[in-house]
Amino acid sequence: MTLMLSLVFVGNYYYMTHWNDMINKTAELTVENVKLDNQGIYSASYVGDSPLKGAWMRLIVRGCPSQKWGPNCIRDCQECLNGGVCHEVNGDCICPPGFMGTRCETACREGMFGQNCQETCGSKLNCRGLRFCLPDPYGCSCASGWFGSHCENACHNGMYGPDCRFSCRCQNGGICSRFSGCQCPRGWRGQHCERSDWAPQILDLDRDLELNLNSKAVILCSATGNPLPSHNSIELRKLDSTVLKASRTVMDSNRSTAEFDIPNLSAEQEGLWECRVSTDGGQDSREFTLTVKVPPMPITAPKLLEKRSKQLLVMPVYNYVGDGPIISIRVLYKPVENKNEDLWSSIIGIRKKHNHVAMQSVFIRKKKKAAPTFAPTTLDVIGQPNGDSYQLLIAIVGSVTVTCVTILLALEIILLTIHCLYLQGEETILQFNSGTLTLTRRPKPTPEPLTYPILEWENIKFEDVIGEGNFGQVIKAMIKKDGNKMSAAIKMLKEFASENDHRDFAGELEVLCKLGQHPNIINLIGACENRGYLYIAIEYAPYGNLLDFLRKSRVLETDPAFAKEHGTASTLTSQQLLQFAVDVANGMHYLSDKQFIHRDLAARNVLVGDNLVAKIADFGLSRGEEVYVKKTMGRLPVRWMAIESLNYSVYTTKSDVWSFGVLLWEIVSLGGTPYCGMTCAELYEKLPQGYRMEKPKNCDDEVYELMRQCWRDRPYERPPFSQISLQLNRMQEARKAYVNMALFENFTYAGIDATAEEA
Repeated sequence: MTLMLSLVFVGNYYYMTHWNDMINKTAELTVENVKLDNQGIYSASYVGDSPLKGAWMRLIVRGCPSQKWGPNCIRDCQECLNGGVCHEVNGDCICPPGFMGTRCETACREGMFGQNCQETCGSKLNCRGLRFCLPDPYGCSCASGWFGSHCENACHNGMYGPDCRFSCRCQNGGICSRFSGCQCPRGWRGQHCERSDWAPQILDLDRDLELNLNSKAVILCSATGNPLPSHNSIELRKLDSTVLKASRTVMDSNRSTAEFDIPNLSAEQEGLWECRVSTDGGQDSREFTLTVKVPPMPITAPKLLEKRSKQLLVMPVYNYVGDGPIISIRVLYKPVENKNEDLWSSIIGIRKKHNHVAMQSVFIRKKKKAAPTFAPTTLDVIGQPNGDSYQLLIAIVGSVTVTCVTILLALEIILLTIHCLYLQGEETILQFNSGTLTLTRRPKPTPEPLTYPILEWENIKFEDVIGEGNFGQVIKAMIKKDGNKMSAAIKMLKEFASENDHRDFAGELEVLCKLGQHPNIINLIGACENRGYLYIAIEYAPYGNLLDFLRKSRVLETDPAFAKEHGTASTLTSQQLLQFAVDVANGMHYLSDKQFIHRDLAARNVLVGDNLVAKIADFGLSRGEEVYVKKTMGRLPVRWMAIESLNYSVYTTKSDVWSFGVLLWEIVSLGGTPYCGMTCAELYEKLPQGYRMEKPKNCDDEVYELMRQCWRDRPYERPPFSQISLQLNRMQEARKAYVNMALFENFTYAGIDATAEEA
């Protein structure tokens, strides 16, 4: 009997191959000009033989060309490793079973799979005999290490990956594992152990440069490595994507030193820069801050206090433009008739034949490098004689002291004003406007009655306690609402909670009612009163709070063997960590648009819901006001509080921005304690002096710069949540590893101090 291979598509005959046309017992079908209509299920069987010997297959047709994604298919896919496939809608790498990471670069342990390698094959040893079907365009495959029609065969020597499709080709002593690919010896890395670990290293770079406006800047950056960095390997980069190439590079036996020239410094060139060195051995970068100072210039003339027979008693005026601090002031003079601009004298005196003297103040700013000399601007002496020499002494010698006293007096007046307003029973509103603190008063609005979705007590079935604090607890429950059953988290206070706790708890319900629904906040389901106690039902988040979730991902502590084998510090990827920050920023943008201040934004108060979506929670301290002045004493989250909140108990959306910067640091550090090792008293002292947390070693400079922007002294200089949200979303779209989760030499996690977190 002559056998023919028949191909059937969706029940319709499509193609037939004669036995003589088959090569190596394989029939090949070529589909020209493939369209979306061609995708679907195909079956192949022998004509005349039993259909039980046929086969089924599925054809997947991508909507975009190869290595392209996006609505218009114009964006380039990132390189997906180990058999990963680029998703045409979002550009993510769909990783085969047994691999994880932004680019599928991290192998799971044997028998593990999933987005974070946390799923197990259970009783099936190492996933043998299991076929995994993932979202299109990946399709279906065996787990890494297996192949065959029933995934029953182990990979042959030198092969690895899903369906054993990939060859290890290990170099430099690497050993091939059928589950993970090449396992490299110490000193080598890369998919085939082809890269030396001698990555470039920056040796010398000034961390803090301060130069004058319009001056010439010469910046040096030295690095070593194998191969030695070349002239084009070293560059300066700014966060706004400015790239500066080296003017010249000196290379010796073990280092390269690049020189960068900026001939005419402008204010736009101020900010955070980095020197980046890239070679075939890897990459290194180090940040530095370039500060552009404006030389100080007087804007008012000296003031004549007293005219004597042989002397003029003059008080310098301290109004100036430019940058400080001011360390000295010189008063220069010359006769008006003298047109020579260079003949200024610093001796206070007057000739009898002159009846008018031109005088000026020259300010000298304390700086790290010598500044060019600026020609003085002529300002006539102004004012009538008044005062005495004592005033002049204070003005010249005690200028810094007088400034401090003035500030202290101003603060004392503000505090007295606030106290008086409290006695009058009116609400104080503080607004930061261009750096100025102003006070206004307005009567307290008449409170409106609170309405909320009511739950019936008998429709709540309590299950397990999932969270507990000193004064409250959270219990998982099954509730029935509008005829539907759903899981919920029930918040309640304990019996001995204080009056302030009850007030904050009721305030949280009020906030939840007013906020409405948003995907990145924990939404209200309803509330119930029973026997005088209030119960609040909110969305149930299966993964708990973000702080604990981050700390559980510290795989080097929970499973050191797995961490070292796969070279990773966390079960979470850089992309997932950045998404947490994106979610919180989006939620805070929504809160700020509603003019709500959270006042307690921290990782412990963010919950992780389905699909690892971060949701802002714990609105017990929130206030629906543009500015809030705390009037009562109570427990304070000191390590997350902005300077103005610590010093003056003033809270605005901008103080929430400061807290977001600390939360971002928590995410990058995988749940570290902010300012670990420092007491609250030290924070009160050092934060106003400019101290900030250092950049975590695994953190990209762009992310750390965002933290620093959130921690600026002046609230109005901090970015709004709309800008933070936009910036983080752009980072997420860039598909860059902004948080490095790979294990590096001497890697350590950020410290955790549970006792300090309670302070």
